[in-house]
Amino acid sequence: MKIIRLFGLSFLVGYAILLLFSCGQFQENVSEGKDNLKVNNSIYTSLIKKLTGASSPILYQIKSTSVQEDNLVSYGFNSSKSGKIIYAGGCFSSSINAAKGDNHILFIVMVEGNYENCSIQVIDAEGNKSDTLHVPTFKLDFSAPELSKVRDFQVQGRNLKMEIKVNELGELSYNGNCSGNLRKIKKGISEILVSFPSDGQFSDCEIKLVDASGNTSEPLPLGTVRIDNTPPILQEINPVPEKIYTDRPSYAFTTSKSGTLNFKGKCRGNVEKAVVGINYISLLLAGPGKYKNCTMTITDYSKNKSRPLKISPFEKLGDNS
Repeated sequence: MKIIRLFGLSFLVGYAILLLFSCGQFQENVSEGKDNLKVNNSIYTSLIKKLTGASSPILYQIKSTSVQEDNLVSYGFNSSKSGKIIYAGGCFSSSINAAKGDNHILFIVMVEGNYENCSIQVIDAEGNKSDTLHVPTFKLDFSAPELSKVRDFQVQGRNLKMEIKVNELGELSYNGNCSGNLRKIKKGISEILVSFPSDGQFSDCEIKLVDASGNTSEPLPLGTVRIDNTPPILQEINPVPEKIYTDRPSYAFTTSKSGTLNFKGKCRGNVEKAVVGINYISLLLAGPGKYKNCTMTITDYSKNKSRPLKISPFEKLGDNS
């Protein structure tokens, strides 16, 4: 049976050669005959491969490109046959042999930029070359992003309001005893709020930017930030007597924080500021009458405002002369 099969195969090959040769003889134009001969040779080669069972490797993608932390690019493909790998388009790898089945390789690229024309082929032991398998476009970025402060920050309660500038989009990370309202940030200038957990002085807060390729910027330290979000507390300790004749009665109170005084109602104070602890002041009255609606507040130097302190009611009598 083997002899009969071999004879049949030889007959078919010989018949194909005679057929192709005869097609080439009856061309009127010489140049056209050469072109047809090339086409016929290609058909002949394909026919021989089919008759002898030879076939080119078939490739298809099983894993898209992925940039690793060390800037190597992983890729996966499947080959129907084993063979040598041919790289093109600016990509190459230390893997030179493809196995039959799934293959996972690492592209070694040394220059950052966009890689749009990478491709691979596989040549088997008989010299059959696969069709080109195009690798999906990928970007390689070695450069660290840049992060800077645009202007001085403003403290608002337990938040710090500031503007920062970045040269590429990425994700912010907050290090130290602070946190931020914005994580993902676009290229350009953005406003952020940095929050602190309590009142006090903080010197360890810094911000970093991580870009899409995993590159990290130099840290942006915020320096020393003083947070004061506690309002002052006022308390009356020496009220004005219920009935008085003077236009400048004495008044005493305590405050938990220093700051600026503000009066409302018919009376006002002879000073504008108070210091932490006990304060003795004089109330300036508009004239005789009952004073029931006088209040006082204090605003500290972090702009925290106390609750109003109602001054105990009193009556200013007329001249006793």
